[in-house]
Amino acid sequence: MGDATLFRQNDIDSPKRDRLNRVASPVDRQMAPAFHAFDIQHLITLGIIAGISLLLAWKGRAENFRKWLGPLFGFALLSYAAVFYTHQGIVHALAWEYSLPLELCNLVLIACIISLFRPNQFMTEVAYFCGLGGVLQATVTPDLSRGFPSWEFIQFFWSHGVTLMAIIFLIARPGFKPHRGSIWRMMLALNVYGLMVGILDAISGWNYGYLCRKPGEPSLLDFMGTWPWYLLSIEVIALVTFCILDLPWRILEYSENRGQATQSPNSKRMRRKGSIR
Repeated sequence: MGDATLFRQNDIDSPKRDRLNRVASPVDRQMAPAFHAFDIQHLITLGIIAGISLLLAWKGRAENFRKWLGPLFGFALLSYAAVFYTHQGIVHALAWEYSLPLELCNLVLIACIISLFRPNQFMTEVAYFCGLGGVLQATVTPDLSRGFPSWEFIQFFWSHGVTLMAIIFLIARPGFKPHRGSIWRMMLALNVYGLMVGILDAISGWNYGYLCRKPGEPSLLDFMGTWPWYLLSIEVIALVTFCILDLPWRILEYSENRGQATQSPNSKRMRRKGSIR
């Protein structure tokens, strides 16, 4: 989700990309300052997202709070998708090769929406494992040319910021914990996605997920080898990322089990003392 939209602008032909840029903002592009990572407006935006995320992690366990906030986040993400595709339609930029929701970030968005309206363990795990690392990285290091109040800036942080907060909200659900073996389930899901979308890419000549070729512009994939070897590099990175994201839950599980184990002998001794008395 490192690009500014739900589709890859690097793969759009120049005339369409120019048309998108000309109408990308309801505000004149010259009125919006150039975007620089970690400038004051970026830091303020990150601070707002972090503050709301912390509040969600703290208050997000209350049932009365979740009843209305989950659907609210769901509608926010649905609204983003509707506005995004409406905008593409207005500028005649809809195309089979980059407008279908077949990117991995699209599937994360869909998993979030499903779980926000109806809590689902598997979909929440997909959103957490496949989305958190990518969304967080993209939010901290966004690929933007213009800052606030450009439509590019608003659209980016609308999608990435709300998705990040939605993931925090989902994993704050009481009783949520990734199941044991979730790492391998997510690796299997990732490979099923790659196989299905890769076959579709190969048949149609598309490049969803960058499964058939690297993006036209410089990217991190340039450091991962040539095709198809960079796909194996992505597999390794995904596995390491999933292990890191799973680790806090295993530590929490271990501490809870250890606490119960130490508490159990003490309770037995207390019961024995009570019976002697």
